[in-house]
Amino acid sequence: MFLSTSRALAFVLGSSIIASAVAQTNFTNYNPCGTVVTDDDIAETEVALSRIKVSRQSGIKDYKYDVYFNVVAANMTTEGGWIPQSQIDAQMKLLNERYVGTGVSWNFVNTTRILSRYWHETIDAGLIQTRDMHTLFRKGDAKSLNVFSVGFYDAGLNGYATLPVSYAKSPIYDGVVLLYATMPGGSSKDRQGGTLVHEAGHWLGLRHTFQGGCTGVGDGVDDTPPQAEAHFGCPIGADTCPGDSLADPIHNYMDYTDEECRKEFTPGQIELMQDSIVAFRL
Repeated sequence: MFLSTSRALAFVLGSSIIASAVAQTNFTNYNPCGTVVTDDDIAETEVALSRIKVSRQSGIKDYKYDVYFNVVAANMTTEGGWIPQSQIDAQMKLLNERYVGTGVSWNFVNTTRILSRYWHETIDAGLIQTRDMHTLFRKGDAKSLNVFSVGFYDAGLNGYATLPVSYAKSPIYDGVVLLYATMPGGSSKDRQGGTLVHEAGHWLGLRHTFQGGCTGVGDGVDDTPPQAEAHFGCPIGADTCPGDSLADPIHNYMDYTDEECRKEFTPGQIELMQDSIVAFRL
């Protein structure tokens, strides 16, 4: 069944057990992010970025993106993924707060509610059911952020996003798939809204700060020091690439540190987002 916020519509998905109880889950060991950036993704992105002309004299330009939430739940309980609208509203507020200064703002459009225990539990990148979900419910174009909240019981993820360079080849998959418990006020003890901030960064072209480690291709940004591996907690002063004499960017939204630790996008990341928008999301 899927229910729009404006109108209830019956649509049976999955099995007859969609209304059955879902066991409480400990999300502590979930992988913070399942987004994968390949060498081919980086090469194609760099080619596209090299072809655009952006005037730096005009400063940061403003872009507003529509956001469509698709709540995929096993049943009509919060534990089953039927998150209240208040959590979505709080998530939108946090998302806009964290992107102040980047030129990017986010406009909530609506929430579609979908009952399917099968999708809630099994969705992951590259699966047939994921294709079906996106085909039926994704809205808009390259300028529309679709967020699908699921349980990730099989995948064990907090979320993943598609990259802007992928839109031309696979527009139907474009967006973010998010663990429902990571919303502000959700049942994840470690993540309270920061996961979507992180995944939206990927959707706008950012890579992890630890992409490529100390000697690899890196995250494509000059002002984030090289980082050998992801960080957790908030390890002040950590330097996993000691040859550069610079501390790791543990306060960056594109690392895996605690919610309270992550506070910033760098000017270089903002420039990369702005360029990626011109290349892929206008």
